[in-house]
Amino acid sequence: MQGFKFLSILFFLWTTLSNCTPTTTPPALTPVTVQLRWTHQSQFAGFYAAEQKGYYAAEGLDVKFVEGGPDVDLITPVINGQAKFGVISADVLIVARSEKKPVQAIATIYRRSPNVFFALASSGISRPKDFIGKTINVPRDLVPTFKAIMARVGIHPNQYKVGTYGTDLTPFFSGKVHVWSGIVNGKAVFTAQKAGYKLNFIYPDDYGIHSYADTIFTTDDFINRHPDLVKRFLPPTLKGLTYAVENPTTIAAMVTKYNPKADAEYETALMTASIPLVNTGEDYIGWMKVEMWAGMEKTLREQKVLTKPVDVTKVYTLQFLEEIYIK
Repeated sequence: MQGFKFLSILFFLWTTLSNCTPTTTPPALTPVTVQLRWTHQSQFAGFYAAEQKGYYAAEGLDVKFVEGGPDVDLITPVINGQAKFGVISADVLIVARSEKKPVQAIATIYRRSPNVFFALASSGISRPKDFIGKTINVPRDLVPTFKAIMARVGIHPNQYKVGTYGTDLTPFFSGKVHVWSGIVNGKAVFTAQKAGYKLNFIYPDDYGIHSYADTIFTTDDFINRHPDLVKRFLPPTLKGLTYAVENPTTIAAMVTKYNPKADAEYETALMTASIPLVNTGEDYIGWMKVEMWAGMEKTLREQKVLTKPVDVTKVYTLQFLEEIYIK
């Protein structure tokens, strides 16, 4: 009986102390919204990997993504604070800065532009000089790049025909349109190759027209007021991008979390084609060069997109990349 009483007292003390033990609540994650450039696809694999592999959570961040598209204003949501970060092409950032919009790049995803002009191999078109007398599909956003190439090789506008033909490749396959354009890791190239066509590619880079494509940006004010949050956001993003480059076949499954109807074959092809654009074999993933920004600004002025010079040192900052890579 005394033993039973002793055990009862021990049980009472144990339960009392257990109930008095303070419970710790994990700190709430900081919400961060990213405005994407396009709809959900492997183009944004670095962000998806960082979120799904737990890299953001490890930094105390709860990151959400907002889809973009051809008619979506990608800059205003970042300026007004709806999104903390955004993704847009570097040349658009330069133009925005010329319009007094306080946006600033913190890293670039595609260090080599995916923009490309391509022709059926059977056509024999393999270089800009072959465009003479031909019809070329050039969407509006690629006009400055196209004109810059033509100027570099000495071909005048009256020597070719330019038009905008939408997304239906029938005119291209039939030979009505001799040269198409888009991005090397995009749907048009994928569709043509899947249909069995062999293509010749003409890259702007090969003719001295260098540019960054998808670039991560925020505002001057956000950088000045919340540098700590930028420092928590950028490293896991670059880590996610590195993971995507090293594990391209895993990305399609990640995309389906945001886009259940995603075509796994296309998403894998897109990611695989993106690898040399992200990891160019020089410097670091995400890194930006002074001369690249200066060259883009010069091209925009030459093509009259800019009416006056822009101080590109205000359009980007290496502060956070240097803290990550140069310690």
